[in-house]
Amino acid sequence: MKAIVIREGGGPEVLKLEDVPDPVPADGEVLVKVEAAAVNHYDLTQRADPGDAVPLTPGVDAAGTRVDTGERVLVTGKQGAYAELLAAPAELVKPIPDSLDFGAAAALGVAYKTAWAALADGGLNRGDTLLVQAGSSGTGQAAIDIGRHLGATVYATASSSKHDRLREVGAEPLDYEDARLDGLGADVAFDPVGGRAFQRSLAALGRGGRIVTPGALDSPQVELNVWALIGTGSRGQDESCPRDAHDARRL
Repeated sequence: MKAIVIREGGGPEVLKLEDVPDPVPADGEVLVKVEAAAVNHYDLTQRADPGDAVPLTPGVDAAGTRVDTGERVLVTGKQGAYAELLAAPAELVKPIPDSLDFGAAAALGVAYKTAWAALADGGLNRGDTLLVQAGSSGTGQAAIDIGRHLGATVYATASSSKHDRLREVGAEPLDYEDARLDGLGADVAFDPVGGRAFQRSLAALGRGGRIVTPGALDSPQVELNVWALIGTGSRGQDESCPRDAHDARRL
């Protein structure tokens, strides 16, 4: 079969189309004919620095058909998606409806699993206000979609050229340095960016607000102003007890 193979780290030029042996599914695995594969941020990071894992075929999300039954499926969480065939554990293979094309299905895996897990940890509820940083990213668009599905009011940041896209997916667009972020009163801030954006996420939280993060597209090193963390929680409280554990912003 044909597959993309990486033999060294680098840019897109290190992705080489090669002939490789067909995978042989082990016990409990399913063989899938790949029709579409997703490009996740994880794939870009791995391509840039694969370490000692080379040679490898990247990609962890693919959509296609089961070779044994012809059923249309999504495979998520199995390395080697950039190939004509992929053998994956049966528990990682999920059926998809005929109404969903393969390209859209392949984009659902890592992005939606990541966003769903983060927002579930954040306790997002109907009627809440959700801030999504980097809203035009894969996980960002998934977070917007899930937030709207759960009945939240969604704001999202992106560069101004991407604001129309944010409106299309149902979020109120904001620039990364928008003054409206301060005091937004968000119940949950979904922040996959880190770096300078983290402080803006913190400033956007309301009482009892939570920040959830699946990683750092910018820098994993962030600054934390403790007064910003507890400030709104203590406002209006008895001066003898300036911090209220139930009202202070939570990470």
